[in-house]
Amino acid sequence: MTLEEVRLNIDKVDKEIKALFQERMLLADNVARVKAETEDAIYKPDREETIISNLTGDVDDNIKMEYTALIKRIMEISRKYQYGRTLELRNCLGIDYETEEPEISNIAMVKPELYICQDYSKDCVIAVDDYQQVMELIENGEADAGMGVLEDISYGVSDALHEMLTNSRLYIYRCSIVEENGHHKKVVTFADRLVVKENHNRLKVMFVCKNKSGSLSSVLSMIADYGVNLMEIHSAPDRKENWNYRFYIELSGNLLVKEIQALVFQLKNETEEFHILGSYYCEG
Repeated sequence: MTLEEVRLNIDKVDKEIKALFQERMLLADNVARVKAETEDAIYKPDREETIISNLTGDVDDNIKMEYTALIKRIMEISRKYQYGRTLELRNCLGIDYETEEPEISNIAMVKPELYICQDYSKDCVIAVDDYQQVMELIENGEADAGMGVLEDISYGVSDALHEMLTNSRLYIYRCSIVEENGHHKKVVTFADRLVVKENHNRLKVMFVCKNKSGSLSSVLSMIADYGVNLMEIHSAPDRKENWNYRFYIELSGNLLVKEIQALVFQLKNETEEFHILGSYYCEG
């Protein structure tokens, strides 16, 4: 058989796969409709493992790994579709947000970062020793918001600020890039409410992967499937559990867009822990 003949046969098989894929997605739509009515979970890992085991049991060992990867991807794509359809059929995102930024009378900052406060008078600024105190001031109503350096792009990120945002349910709503001594810093303002505006182009989230092989790869593939650009990612040890990590990522997108809502909905349901840390506009 010539190469041209092989390619013709591949084209034929690809058309058959295409038809079967379209049929499978119609069935996925039916599943989404039923689960939207019953509020059943979309992701059922035990059932998926059983299906994979049954399907791959009689596959030649030389291609079993590849076939397993194919089945997993088909399942992932099917779930992606179902999450989007479920949100269309049932308002179940479960994330409250406001569209107006808070009015600022007092803003809290850690003392070493006071130099970044250029938009507020000194009378408005409450200087403290650490982010724990910043959090307490906001929670007690003594400060309307906080400000800090989230990332020094030349040197690294602030684990203390990321951890405080995660643990205290504070949300970034404003971000600016400040240049100092030849390198750039990402300065953020945050408050005790999630603010989402139409001009926002970034979403900051934290997630903890499920403790199984390939879980991080699955999350990254999920993000790529939605056509979302991963602007930044870093990890830090999860202090609540040994040998596990929190992943902090910045995504391009706006939470008002249905595709971003579907991605967030899927991340909420397919990770061990998930928090939105902010929505904001950022240049670059």
